Amino acid sequence: MKQTNKQNIEGFSAGTAAEALPEMGLIVSVMAGLAAAWIAAGSIGLLAHPLRRTLTLAVLAIAILAQRPFPRLKITNLISLPVAIGLAIYMISLPIPVINVIGVSLVPASLALSSGGQTKRMQLIASVAIAVFGLYRMAFTCVPIVWSISDILGRVLGDIGGFISHQSVYVGATFAGLDFLVLMSVLWLLWLASSPKPRMTRAIYGLLGILGGHVCYLIVLSYIPEILTFVPEPAEQTDWTWAAFFHKAVPWNVPVLACAIHLLVAAAMFRWSKWYRDDSDVIAYASKHSGRLQYILLPAALVLAVLVPVMLALFPTTLSLQGKKIVFYEKGFLNWLKPEHGQYGRLSSGMYGMLPVYVESMGASTLISPDLSEDDLRDADALVLLFPDEPWAKGQLERIWQFVRKGGSLLVMGEHTTIDSDGSNRFNEVLEPTNIRVEFDSGTYAVGGWLQSYDAITHPATIGVRDKHNQFGVVIGASLETGWPARPILIGKWGWSDMGDQGSSRAMMGNGQYDSGEKLGDLILVAEQPVGKGRVIAFGDTSSLTNGINVNSYVFTSRLFGYLAGDVKNAHPIWRQLLGILICVLLIGLLMWKLNGWKVAITVLCLCGSLIISNKVSQSAGEIFPDGRHKTPNNLAYVDSSHLEAYSGESWRPDGIGGLILTLMRNGYLAHSLTDLTAERIMKADLLISIAPSRSFSKNERELIRDFVVNGGNFIIMAGLNHAEPSRSLLSMFGFTIGRRSPDLPEPEAMGYFKSPYLSSGEQQVFVRFHAAWPIECNDPNTRIIANGHDDLPVIIIRPLGAGKVVVIGDTCFAMNKNLEWEGGEPFEGMRENADFWRWFITQLRDEQMWVPPALQVPTESEQETIEPEITDQEAAN
Repeated sequence: MKQTNKQNIEGFSAGTAAEALPEMGLIVSVMAGLAAAWIAAGSIGLLAHPLRRTLTLAVLAIAILAQRPFPRLKITNLISLPVAIGLAIYMISLPIPVINVIGVSLVPASLALSSGGQTKRMQLIASVAIAVFGLYRMAFTCVPIVWSISDILGRVLGDIGGFISHQSVYVGATFAGLDFLVLMSVLWLLWLASSPKPRMTRAIYGLLGILGGHVCYLIVLSYIPEILTFVPEPAEQTDWTWAAFFHKAVPWNVPVLACAIHLLVAAAMFRWSKWYRDDSDVIAYASKHSGRLQYILLPAALVLAVLVPVMLALFPTTLSLQGKKIVFYEKGFLNWLKPEHGQYGRLSSGMYGMLPVYVESMGASTLISPDLSEDDLRDADALVLLFPDEPWAKGQLERIWQFVRKGGSLLVMGEHTTIDSDGSNRFNEVLEPTNIRVEFDSGTYAVGGWLQSYDAITHPATIGVRDKHNQFGVVIGASLETGWPARPILIGKWGWSDMGDQGSSRAMMGNGQYDSGEKLGDLILVAEQPVGKGRVIAFGDTSSLTNGINVNSYVFTSRLFGYLAGDVKNAHPIWRQLLGILICVLLIGLLMWKLNGWKVAITVLCLCGSLIISNKVSQSAGEIFPDGRHKTPNNLAYVDSSHLEAYSGESWRPDGIGGLILTLMRNGYLAHSLTDLTAERIMKADLLISIAPSRSFSKNERELIRDFVVNGGNFIIMAGLNHAEPSRSLLSMFGFTIGRRSPDLPEPEAMGYFKSPYLSSGEQQVFVRFHAAWPIECNDPNTRIIANGHDDLPVIIIRPLGAGKVVVIGDTCFAMNKNLEWEGGEPFEGMRENADFWRWFITQLRDEQMWVPPALQVPTESEQETIEPEITDQEAAN
């Protein structure tokens, strides 16, 4: 009987199969879905995250509009298709690239559910292939073994291209185009399984097309260094010529060529193949014999979809530094200086002087050890080596490794192009018991600061940390070479390994150009290896922990220290990696077996929901915030960066705030940028600064800032009238107005640049300078005017509120470098007026003994008692 049924199905299939070529619109629709998946994954080259997501949505729109015929207008289609598209848009908008990819699969799945015949079959194949590709990307970013194997495969593919072209090619999975091969391999299998017999010839042609096209891409890639030498590089970075565009796009967007090749191959596979004119009867016939199996497949797929993120991305253990001890080795290519009054500019920031203060703000104790003695290490939880450059003393390495094997954590911060005459360096000497090595190179980025150029392995120290503003803090350091059982934590996706040159006058750095044989893409920047009961984490760069960069990278380094000092010594045990891979494989099998649009859609939604929850739980468990209340007075200050503020994200641009950060540090503050305005952060701080935000504060945020001030915090907001609108509701809550009080009143004139006295002694006065100020007002009679502008209109006002203070400064650029502190430290017209103003002003905010600017030249304590702030007419009236 079974044999008869099989013959009937085959006979029916043979009878209905024909050279029915799909409509070109359908081919375009399917190809657009595949392209959207590769764009969402970042496979086609370097794209800013907003642009990547926007392009993904634009290409998906093409996929929807290009399908012919249009989906059948049934009531279920009218509901399911818009819902699926809406969910896809939401998933693509999330800051998790894996979910962006998986979300793409919803669109072809929904188009398949709304169609029949060839359209349904082809869209189902595309949907399942994209979902499987999304699972691969999840494993790639969550399972170190998968990443390492993919990196090896990428190198093999590069070697193949180099062998054919006689060029030296060293690439990882990204530039080798492994993403394209993974998706195309699944597509090829499903295409074969869904086409009529015989299949052998079709299988060979399809496979040769995929492999041959990819080899062509690899050959072109191998010639990129030579091609770059033939195109003149523009003299100025701002030149917008075809040569400038070429050097910006190559080699970083060369993978788009692989995308185009594989889309052409896939289009040929789908266009010129035998398809059933209408397979609905075949599906109905087969469903009679597989209905029970379908009832089993869907629940099994859903269970596995929930389990995959739990196994790969869930780290529920709470990280904490409370009561932990962190030891820093005193010696190395470093200093322990902090910013100090009298020293100005970028080079006055010091290197690591703020690091112990920062670690202690999270509840740990710190020790700077001169010799790493047994007593210093005995009760330590973690040891930090910052660019060690002196020969190890007798017994030091043995003590370090005894400390690690007994359960301690070791953090080694290496640096680029460091080597002795015998080929060794201190980093690799201390890393000798591991399979991690610091390379003699410079891991060089395509975009400054690796902005939006990282691939972070899912890890307690990285989960939830974005790379929009280089929160990881890595700049140009060395790349790392790893071998099993070492595994990567942080990868520089868009960069290259610029090999060192011992004869170079630039600290042995290379030529700053991508050359043949240098690794292109997927550089390991941070790696980890369990050793004994402890673990070792190595960086190829020291920047993340420096005074200036940890202002932003604390989001990552706080988690890093919490993980180092925590009880979980291995974030990715081998059993968890292998079990996670097994679950992924089983889920892939269930998705590819018995194609079904509802199974794909529901499985994808369960998978993404589980991943979102796992990420949220892990992110919350790993968050550690500095707490200024550990010191008296509270020493924590935040500068808001969560509302599209007017200042530049590059610290030492004229519109940057590098000078403000150093000013806060000189006055005893631990200064950080505030990426999220939450109670967990600001209620532990003393000072919050907002500089002309472009995004309005929500009602909850306004109430939170009010509670912060009432409970003793100090809030400073700076904005001119031209930037005041987004802050208007917040200012109104505190009784302030910038510019006009009412629309009926005439708009005040801008005051522009001027200086205003704020303190006097007899006939002597000290001044504060403004860049472009506007008048401000406050309806509270208890305010204090600090400085006036033209016509004695206030430009700085303090209002006491509860136990804290609100300060409004009517100048957007008041605290920017161009009005406070230049990168080189040069004075403004020979003076440090605003640096002195902030030093005096902070003592007023904190109700401390007043610091008097040196310009007043008060030699004795008795004379200081005669110095009083200048009293304005308005203050006298109050």
